[in-house]
Amino acid sequence: MIDWGDLRFVLAVARAGSALGAARALKVNQTTVTRRIAQLEKDLGAELFETRQSGQTLTPLGELVAAGAEKVEAEVRALQSTVDARLRSVSGAVRFTSPDVYADLIVGPFLRSFRQQFPEITVEVMADDRQLDIAKGEADVAVRANARPEGGGIVGQRLPDVAWAPYCSRGYADDHGLPSSVADLNRHAVILVDNRVSRALQFRWLPEVAHDAKVSARSNSLTNSLSAVRAGLGIGMLPCFVGDTEADLVRCLPPSRELDNEVWMIVREDIRSAPHVRAFVDALSAHLATLRQVLMGRETSLSAPKAAR
Repeated sequence: MIDWGDLRFVLAVARAGSALGAARALKVNQTTVTRRIAQLEKDLGAELFETRQSGQTLTPLGELVAAGAEKVEAEVRALQSTVDARLRSVSGAVRFTSPDVYADLIVGPFLRSFRQQFPEITVEVMADDRQLDIAKGEADVAVRANARPEGGGIVGQRLPDVAWAPYCSRGYADDHGLPSSVADLNRHAVILVDNRVSRALQFRWLPEVAHDAKVSARSNSLTNSLSAVRAGLGIGMLPCFVGDTEADLVRCLPPSRELDNEVWMIVREDIRSAPHVRAFVDALSAHLATLRQVLMGRETSLSAPKAAR
């Protein structure tokens, strides 16, 4: 039988990318981490991690074990939150910020169940692509992509990564077909993102690999880019959890792991232990853990998956 105590070490190494990083996160020594992982691999009769120059990455079996461990962790956290709610009446206000599409598609649906569990906690959602200063009190909690926490006054927690892929409308695909490869993007019309958002790797990739493509539209936000893709103007980059929830959009190519968003939850250090803030952070973290496969583009909430054709 797999021990939950061992699964904690698998999750820690997967999130940190190394036994040393996991040891720091769990506040144990590196030898303990290595020994627990080795014992679990021996019990299972298979390796869970591959050691590369960049660090330790999950094997296919490791991915399966980590995904299951996240669900167990989510259940444990949800149980803890429920117990906490019963032991005391938690109340207060939480100011939360994240990019528009994350707030609309991920956080919005979560708030209904959170409200049922914690009716006395008010959540003020500030959907904004700008990065509000958490340390200075512009918000209490933030979810950010490609923004590893730095500086004082904040604490960070790694969340499931978000996969990206090029998408187009079904109408565009009917008229022009789908690219057969990355190089084939050059014969298509593309939608690019300008302004400060375009500094993100996910938006730089398309003009770099499709430098000969016709630019049919430029946007200054992911929301506007999504509208252009919906309108059939061409191919644009979208997070898979966004593109896969749009019935009229199709993936043009499979997601590339090099384009994954590293996502973090950031909390003001001076209020992180406040009961209402802790309840919100734990519940949202548990919710996101259950969506890991969707965020990674491996599952879709639609009845039929839309893979590259």
